[in-house]
Amino acid sequence: MKLIAVTDDRLAIHKLAGMLLAIEPYIDAVILREKSKTDAEVFELIRKLKLAGFDQMKIIVHGRADLATMANIHKVQLPGHGLPLSLLKDHFPALSFGRSVHSYEEAKTAMREGADWVLYGHVYETNSKAQLPPRGTDELNKIISALSIPVYAIGGIKPSHINDLDVAGVAVMSSIFGSDNAITAAKTYYDAIKGGVYYDENN
Repeated sequence: MKLIAVTDDRLAIHKLAGMLLAIEPYIDAVILREKSKTDAEVFELIRKLKLAGFDQMKIIVHGRADLATMANIHKVQLPGHGLPLSLLKDHFPALSFGRSVHSYEEAKTAMREGADWVLYGHVYETNSKAQLPPRGTDELNKIISALSIPVYAIGGIKPSHINDLDVAGVAVMSSIFGSDNAITAAKTYYDAIKGGVYYDENN
């Protein structure tokens, strides 16, 4: 199982770059979901990370295939309402694409259109979507059974949930980037995933 960090668009570029470099040993990938930042700012963030030695194979650009191509990044995470996958794959054949999905039907459609993976959520209660009920694991498990591509889960996932999820990986945003200590938070997930060790964050 992989651990994917998802940035929360709250930090300045230099601070975010420093945090990502600090947690890199504990994550398998990061989705740069910096919606309020300009393309130039995201490009500069990627440049800073690469210059500092961050593994560029771990970087996933959110939404922008053109930006990913210019930055020599090979993975893009598309929102559910993004451009048609077939069109993007025609124009950017060197890229791998994931699609964010919220239902079994959306997941099936994404795979049929050529998605290389899907990201399903939100699975558990989360403050970032406090007004929406969690989708739970029943539909998630149905998606996993039906799809031949990797299925990742996002939304309110805690280290204590890891053993209950039969997914290719979990994506985490606020539990890492909203914590007082991002390194400790990332390591807690890492330990739960890689070693089956879970430390109760309340103790």
